[in-house]
Amino acid sequence: MAKEKKPDRRQAGDYTGRSKVRKRSPLFAPVAFVLICLSLILAMSVFFKVNEIRVEGNAIYTDEEIIEASGIDTGDNLFFINKIAVGSRIINRLPYVQVVEDISRILPDKVVITVTESNPIACVSAGTELWMIDRTGKLMGSITEAEAEGVIRVTGLEPIEPKVGEIIAPGTEDAPKVSYLKEILTEIEVRDLREKVTNLDITSVANPTFTYEGRFTVKLGSQEDTEKKFGILLSAVAQLTAGDTGTIDLSLAGENKAHFMPA
Repeated sequence: MAKEKKPDRRQAGDYTGRSKVRKRSPLFAPVAFVLICLSLILAMSVFFKVNEIRVEGNAIYTDEEIIEASGIDTGDNLFFINKIAVGSRIINRLPYVQVVEDISRILPDKVVITVTESNPIACVSAGTELWMIDRTGKLMGSITEAEAEGVIRVTGLEPIEPKVGEIIAPGTEDAPKVSYLKEILTEIEVRDLREKVTNLDITSVANPTFTYEGRFTVKLGSQEDTEKKFGILLSAVAQLTAGDTGTIDLSLAGENKAHFMPA
């Protein structure tokens, strides 16, 4: 009697005889990612150490003063430097620094700190003291009457409890004057008029006045179109003679002209 032939399991699709392919654990990918990140962090902590710190844009402070204020030391890791924290430290410790423009990492081992320093442009009274300010209204330290010679004297605005490095903080009623003062001082600085403007009176925020070239009283009017008003002022002065004196009224700048009233 013929033996019954057993079915070929391989032909039937049963591959149990073939070695099975191992499946990766679902945790393999995230674990591998974490390990790669840790390896990169370790590599960055070992390499890319700060070896050189350079400062650009400074004239008032030395490189060493700015580097010390930054808190960055040679040997620090290049990639672990907190730019925001460094910028804040420099500005808080060095009042003549107006802004930290950039903190650049240059591989493999250099940091470049770029700053813009404040230029004292005016002074305000605080009690019996005089305080220098820049065009942003930042207090830059007290000065003597002699040191205030040739500096724009601002009246009608007095800081309360002045502190070096802080913006003028007057009483609540005088707060709007600070914004207008910033605009006026900015125009004076960018147009290089510092030596021509004196006695800036901002008692009335609706109509600040200042002396120009020692022979004109300039009335600015309300806080609008400040840049435009200064352009009109320069145009008007250019049309007057060297012997003219009087008042130049810019409060009607919407007319695109100044009103001159001879003394």
